[in-house]
Amino acid sequence: MSKADFSHRASCPVGLMDSGVGGLSVVRVLRQRLPAENLVYAADTGRMPYGPRAAAEVCRFTSQILRFLEGHGVKAAVIACNTATAASLPGLAEEFPFPILGMIGAGARAAARTTRGGRVGIIATRGTVASGEYPRALAALGVTEVWQEACPELPLLVEEGELAGERALAAVRGCLEPLLARGIDTLVLGCTHFPFLAGVISRVAGPGIALVDPAEEVVRELEDLLEARGLRRESAEPGWLKLYTSGEPERLRQMARLLLGEAAEVSRGGWMPGPQAPAPERGESP
Repeated sequence: MSKADFSHRASCPVGLMDSGVGGLSVVRVLRQRLPAENLVYAADTGRMPYGPRAAAEVCRFTSQILRFLEGHGVKAAVIACNTATAASLPGLAEEFPFPILGMIGAGARAAARTTRGGRVGIIATRGTVASGEYPRALAALGVTEVWQEACPELPLLVEEGELAGERALAAVRGCLEPLLARGIDTLVLGCTHFPFLAGVISRVAGPGIALVDPAEEVVRELEDLLEARGLRRESAEPGWLKLYTSGEPERLRQMARLLLGEAAEVSRGGWMPGPQAPAPERGESP
């Protein structure tokens, strides 16, 4: 469609989804870079973690949440979850009438631009690591020295609001040591929870390693897309933020205050049809 075809939809919200609070790191960047945009965020905390689930199940959950966001009239959506991105893109993008962006391609492109010596480390959930999507995306960009490490404890620390301290430091150190031993020069935060631990990660990694937050790249890509299609909301007034959860609203409200520094409207989401399979044990990351 032409830019004119979309112009009347500029005031419609951008939708975002994640298994929990991690995608708020993308919301944080969006609020800084595109403050006029209205945002609808869906946290599937009632079914987290996603990491140990089968890819087909994660894809089904992602499709349900995107349908929910479609019902809110979103003009574009971000799958603000690397595990869900790996399981569902590009396939799901063809099922919806609005553009959908994911984290992995954005993260790979940012890492390929950033690396000095072509030695890239990825920290992510087990689901993302098992998919092999990051190494494939980087190889397509000419970066072939790539190592991955699954870090199941780190997202749970963020979900619990534990962003610093000895427990966080020990968990990050244990996660990064194998990658540091490889002599990486660039580290991709391959889970949207991880930017909230960036201070601890940077401390352990040291000044010689560049950290890549895919949220920065995906928001730049979203900005370009909205501009190209005439969908960017231009207003002096900041956009609103509405949060939905399949878990406990008060908990998400508290975490939004901690992670975003702002009060947000939180409601229960209605995307879970019928009885659900129990969530896997919380020893794995979302």
